[in-house]
Amino acid sequence: MKIALIGYGKMGHAVEKIALARGHEIVAAIDEANQSDIDSAEFAAAQVAIEFTTPASAPACIEKAVAKGVRVVSGSTGWYDSLPDVARKVEEANSALLAASNFSIGVYVSRLVARRLAEIMGHLPQYDLSLSETHHIHKLDYPSGTALTMAADIVEADSLLSAYTSIGEVRVPDGDGAPVVVASDKAPECMQGVLPVLAIRRGEVPGIHTLSCDSEVDTITLTHEAKSRDGFALGAVMAAEWLADRKGVFSIDDMMKSILNIPAL
Repeated sequence: MKIALIGYGKMGHAVEKIALARGHEIVAAIDEANQSDIDSAEFAAAQVAIEFTTPASAPACIEKAVAKGVRVVSGSTGWYDSLPDVARKVEEANSALLAASNFSIGVYVSRLVARRLAEIMGHLPQYDLSLSETHHIHKLDYPSGTALTMAADIVEADSLLSAYTSIGEVRVPDGDGAPVVVASDKAPECMQGVLPVLAIRRGEVPGIHTLSCDSEVDTITLTHEAKSRDGFALGAVMAAEWLADRKGVFSIDDMMKSILNIPAL
C-alpha cells in the first residue's frame, strides 16, 4: 500500500519504520519545511495519509488530503471541537477518515478493563476514583486525548459519577527540582460524583495512564505504560490498512471491533 505521512517528527519516523517493515511504501512525507508537497502528484498517489501534527494544523491537513482523494488516519489530539466540520468535508469528498486519540492496542484493552472496573465501582461508594496521565514535556494539550477518552468511558460506566474535570497540569523538571504546577484548572466546589483528571509532563515519557480507586483501607490501580512510540505507530499503520478500501468517518471502536472481533466500547 502507498502511504503518505503528514507530520515527520518522532511519531512520523516511528510510523515510517513500522510501515516499511509491514511491506508498505512511503510516497510522501510532509513537514513544516515542505508543506507545499501536499499538492504534489506523489502525495495524491497515496491510498492513505497518516497524520500526526498539532491541534492547530490537523483539521486543515485532513481537509486538504481528502480533497485530493487521499484517505486519512489522524492521530493528533486537541482538535476534536472541529471534528463535525471536518467530517462533513470528508463526506463531501467521498473519502474516509479514522481519527483516534490513541491507536495503541494495549490502550484499547486498558479502556475495556477500565470500563468494567468503573462499572463495579458504581456499586462501591467507599472508593474515590481519579485518573492521571503522564507524557513528555513537548506535548501541547492537556489532559491528553487518551485521558479524556478514558474519562468519558469511566463516567459513562460508573453510576456514581456524573462528570469529569481537569484539575491541572504539573511539569516535573529534570534533576532534583520540585514539580511545578504550571496550570491549575478550577475544580467544582463539590467533587462528589466528579472524576478528577491530572496531567503530568516529565522528560520524554511516551505515555502513562492510571486509573486509581482509593478507599480508607486499600487502593486499586489500573495502569497502561507505553515503552516507546512503536505501539502507537503500529496501531496507526493497522488503521491505514483497515481504512484503505473504506469510505466514511470512523472511530477506533469501529476498527478494533472489526480487527479483534470483540465488542466495541
